[in-house]
Amino acid sequence: MILLMFAQSQTLAQSASLIAISLLVILLIVRRTKTKPCNCAEQIKRLNAKLEEANAEMKNFVYVASHDLREPLRKITAFGNILEKSLKDKLTEDDAENMKFMIDGATRMNNMIEGLLVYSRLSTKTLPPEAVNLNDVISQIRELELPAQIEIPETLPYVEADPAQICQLLKNLITNGIKFQNPGNTPKIIIRSKPSSDGMVRIEITDNGIGIKPEFLSSIFVMFKRLQMRNEYEGVGIGLPVCKKIVERHGGKIGVESEFGKGSTFWFTLPAATASNRQEFVEENNITAIGGKNV
Repeated sequence: MILLMFAQSQTLAQSASLIAISLLVILLIVRRTKTKPCNCAEQIKRLNAKLEEANAEMKNFVYVASHDLREPLRKITAFGNILEKSLKDKLTEDDAENMKFMIDGATRMNNMIEGLLVYSRLSTKTLPPEAVNLNDVISQIRELELPAQIEIPETLPYVEADPAQICQLLKNLITNGIKFQNPGNTPKIIIRSKPSSDGMVRIEITDNGIGIKPEFLSSIFVMFKRLQMRNEYEGVGIGLPVCKKIVERHGGKIGVESEFGKGSTFWFTLPAATASNRQEFVEENNITAIGGKNV
């Protein structure tokens, strides 16, 4: 019993010592903080500068590497086409097929690099956000005479965004709904909007296409992810990742709801334009119209 009490007293003494040491350390830290002000703001500023420098280097690397990679690919494709024509009657069936695979592979790689360039430009080539009338954007897309019925049951809202990127976003989602259709089906696109939380608006683009299987919904926005065979539907798998990047740059979210065989609804949220920004947009367009310029 005496030994047990002695052991307990020793444990208590050690605990008391640890507590005393901890309090002393805390007091020293507080005292140092009071005597030497923390340079947190300067540290954050230096870290932000380093981050911006790293981002700039990465963007430059992607841009330069993409251009350097495209040069040999162009040569492979060009000389491959020349050889294919000049040796048309001299190649065996297997050799002609291999030549075709080579040219097709170089062409697809070039398209993938072009997609990477488009993706990288989303951060390097941007316009200041402004009030964007989504109805005007849809009207511009309709002028492309896409092979689809595009319906807008109710007037779409204004959003605060980069106008060029929003046009690209809507065009990508609309053409995506047009492309992934069953043979002989007439594409039909319906665009709706509704208020969302935190000053955002939700835009929904519904198509009557082939739909997406449930197991692929989580990976639909992954770069270069293809859900169909190349001989069925063209593309390199960059359109939807670009949409995701654009939406996230504007502080929004993007997703998809789909029933396989019955179509899909892609949705995204964007900041709603304020009343003052909408008024500025209207006034600027009136001034432009009075000046006689094309709007």
